[in-house]
Amino acid sequence: MKGFNFKEFFKQQENYYFLYIIFLVSYVAYYLFQWPIFAGDTDLWYHLNGGRYILEHGTTPKDSSYFSFIDPPREWVDYFWLFQVLVYKIHSFSGYYGLVFLRAIMFLATFVVSYLIISNGKKSKPDLYALIVITLCILLILPRFSLVRPHLFTYFFIVFSIYLIESKKYIFIFPIVSIFWVNLHGIAYPVLILIVLAYLIDFFFLYYLSKQNIKKGELAYLIPLIFALASVYLTPHGKELLSMPFISTEFAAHYIQEIKKISMEELISFQMIKLIPIPSTLFNVFLIATFFSLITSFVNKNFRISSIIILCGAILLLFKSGRFRFEFVLLSLPFLSVNRIQLDIKNINNRAIKCICMVTIVLIMVIPFKNVFVMYQNRPKYPFSERILPSGISRFLNHINAEGFVLNNPDYGGYLQWMLYPRYKIFMDMEVPFLFTNEDMLIATKMYINKDYFLNVITRYDPSFVMVSCANKGFKDIIKMFPFYKPVFLDDYEVLYVNEKHYPVIANEYKLSVIDPFTFTSQSKESLIKSDNIHKILGELQRMKEISPDSGIINQSLAIIYCNEGKLEKAIECANSIVNSYPESPTGYKMLGDCYKKIKQYGEAIKNYNAALRIIDNAEIKKEIGSIYMEQKQYKQAYDILIKIMNIYSPGITYKELYELILSAILSDNIHDAEKLLSYASVGIPEKDEEWIKKYDYLKELLQSKIKM
Repeated sequence: MKGFNFKEFFKQQENYYFLYIIFLVSYVAYYLFQWPIFAGDTDLWYHLNGGRYILEHGTTPKDSSYFSFIDPPREWVDYFWLFQVLVYKIHSFSGYYGLVFLRAIMFLATFVVSYLIISNGKKSKPDLYALIVITLCILLILPRFSLVRPHLFTYFFIVFSIYLIESKKYIFIFPIVSIFWVNLHGIAYPVLILIVLAYLIDFFFLYYLSKQNIKKGELAYLIPLIFALASVYLTPHGKELLSMPFISTEFAAHYIQEIKKISMEELISFQMIKLIPIPSTLFNVFLIATFFSLITSFVNKNFRISSIIILCGAILLLFKSGRFRFEFVLLSLPFLSVNRIQLDIKNINNRAIKCICMVTIVLIMVIPFKNVFVMYQNRPKYPFSERILPSGISRFLNHINAEGFVLNNPDYGGYLQWMLYPRYKIFMDMEVPFLFTNEDMLIATKMYINKDYFLNVITRYDPSFVMVSCANKGFKDIIKMFPFYKPVFLDDYEVLYVNEKHYPVIANEYKLSVIDPFTFTSQSKESLIKSDNIHKILGELQRMKEISPDSGIINQSLAIIYCNEGKLEKAIECANSIVNSYPESPTGYKMLGDCYKKIKQYGEAIKNYNAALRIIDNAEIKKEIGSIYMEQKQYKQAYDILIKIMNIYSPGITYKELYELILSAILSDNIHDAEKLLSYASVGIPEKDEEWIKKYDYLKELLQSKIKM
């Protein structure tokens, strides 16, 4: 038995393309399996809550009343009920690790089937054309696999359905696949119908042209397709599902970014940032490839009816909404597979052109790796990051002995209903316009900035709790109209008010008396330290930390206070908590650096400052490192850092900021630079500032002594 012939394998150019694709998808998978669940939006959590409800009650929800207090309840067709059950069961069994695994597996499955389509079912030896198309496909759909949502299954089922029908060998399982599809993401059933009708029309049209009768053996191909069409009715909703995809999203496009239509500016935009093409540029390149493939089909007179119909349907979807660009990419694959553009640089005789082509190919092969690396740098907490979520308020509401209505921002609705069910009901989530109405969304948006809207909501529903963004400073004037609402808790993004008429004990015990939640999260370090009520602020922060120990803003504020008071062990503990909860943020590392610098553990300080700099390029952090080098008498390193971050021509740089820079220049023997900097800085010292005049006199004496040496 002969072994594998590596020499022969590497003689064939196609094998290099194959290895590249394998390496690229392995590289992507490496990051996907390590990337946590995070809140790009909060849809995942309303799916988890929906799955929990279905399994608890043995039926799909018919309206919004199980989690929302809006009256009358909004009627609902839960078109992704099976997806909700699936993710809830996975989460119940393996937590967020299971959801990370599900997301990665769905991407890999979608990629494998897409590759089989573009390579015409061959399992190896793709050409350059296939490499470019599949690479574009990976880069375009990869961002959509950051979130665990039903569209993951739709993307897979699009390519899997096409592959099953094209291959014919396993088409008998297609009806089962279609049943799963319409129950996992039923609103996508028009795409299923588009695919099936395209192949049925193709089949009957060819028989019409040949004027032959349908053979008995062809029924094995036709029957699964016809059964797949009927699967649309095989959901708990029956015919009620049919109207869901056609609900107007015209108004929703004003407040949901992904629903907006693609603008002409986007279609003619080509932009790269540090050799990384932006998503719209990648899509436009894919459109160009599709256009040239279309030209190829006309030149070669190669018209496959099914692929043309599917492509036309994909174009119609693209005009409907920008989020359908991902469906467009996958639905274009059969057309791109049939009408291949010949890309063979071997036939190019001109050396210059051939060289340009080779460089272009190398760039095409390198850019995806850089793109993926940038996409997945600064990993949040694994396997689940609470960043951008009102996790602190959720913990508080579950901590206290209460229940009732929670008035909320819809953006957080999915997470809140998952965390607070069944004790609390929220106002609404972002299931608009398929569950909640555009009018509901208008009220939810206006009530936090318009006192009349807020008054109407409070009068009608009398909620026990009100959540509002800490950044909404104007809300202070609105809430003054309702003095019975008291602020009791805040986290990184939201502040919570309690109705003291409903819960006087809670209002009395947890009321924030000295912390202003609308200025607290944005105030400076110096402002916090100089506060007149620092000890009362400390008490309120400690009380909130006991309930929500991982809160970023609470730990950050405590660390600042503890560090200022010399309680460095406690400050380091709080800073470490920030690092553990939000490793993608420079804040925790910066605070650790400050603490270690204060206790003169300079090695640890520089280590943490550098960790912060890997996340964000910050002049203040570099200045701290420079000052450490000065303390360590490493004057050259100090000067090298300080000279890079200080622009002496900047209005914000005064003689005070320049002092340490000049001192480091003198002590590191950069005499020429020191003379210039000293002459610039001396001009700006006021005559009355005797302290700084003396300091600069010292610099002049030191400089003169260095010159004489």
